[in-house]
Amino acid sequence: MRPKYLKFALLLAAAFPVTFLPSVTYSQAAPIIEDNAEQRINFSGKLRMLSQRIPAAACHYSRGIDLDGSAALLAGATAEFEKILTGLEFGDADLNIQQPETNDRTLALIADLRSRWEPLKAAAEAVASGAATDAERDYLYNENLAVLRAAQLLVERLVQQYSNPNATTFAALVLVDISGRQRMLTQKMSKESCILEGNFETLVTAEDLNGTMVIFENSLEALRHGMPVVGVRPPPNDTIAEGLDGVLNDWSTAKPFVMDVLAGNPLNPDDNTAKFQQLNVTMANMNTVVGMYVDAAATLVPLDNM
Repeated sequence: MRPKYLKFALLLAAAFPVTFLPSVTYSQAAPIIEDNAEQRINFSGKLRMLSQRIPAAACHYSRGIDLDGSAALLAGATAEFEKILTGLEFGDADLNIQQPETNDRTLALIADLRSRWEPLKAAAEAVASGAATDAERDYLYNENLAVLRAAQLLVERLVQQYSNPNATTFAALVLVDISGRQRMLTQKMSKESCILEGNFETLVTAEDLNGTMVIFENSLEALRHGMPVVGVRPPPNDTIAEGLDGVLNDWSTAKPFVMDVLAGNPLNPDDNTAKFQQLNVTMANMNTVVGMYVDAAATLVPLDNM
């Protein structure tokens, strides 16, 4: 067990309702030779983001907000989720995942995720076609968290599976995980803020949106400045530090719109479009930073050696 990281995970989870994510319980596993470990963590983490981008895009599309942009994101995110999930199971050279997965426990988690993904995929495709029923739309907005939780369990498993005893790989994969989770949180805010302003039958509340915002900001601060007391290191190079500062600037532009929704102030069509697009910009630049963490993973050293 990695007590420092577990403490950090629990600290962040405390800001959320129980329905947000299962608690993270990473533990150290025997070493595994796997050149694509960081890519597997990155892409499994991206499934979390896509599980929220799909209902976010569907909500904006259904409400007539940035129709071209939301339609393109909905179709693209649905196709990307399918490609990544298949690649994690069977390998995909395009994703730099060279070998199929062989671990039985991991394959079981992939199978469970797929069982939850398939009906969500069908609902997303129905919305994208413009022929969705109310039941299909409600399913997409209400059942996406089950897909998110299943994706989270897969990420936890892969971090455990591909860590090695010298702590270097573990430290690197944890940073890839935490930074990757930030991508998802931008889309969860996009989804929740859109649903709150729409006329949909869901259980999403302002408290959910506020909790998502709080953990995004707390995690961004931990990544930007480090949190050694719980085992989170500061940016390993200036490029990542600058990238994280850029994400903060992106978020500073999007946050006022989110705060208006939290305050119950209806957004006009232009502001709704700006909120949707700016949260997507924040996600895209955060995704670039995740790639930087993946590239830097081989050079990271344990916090205890700094």
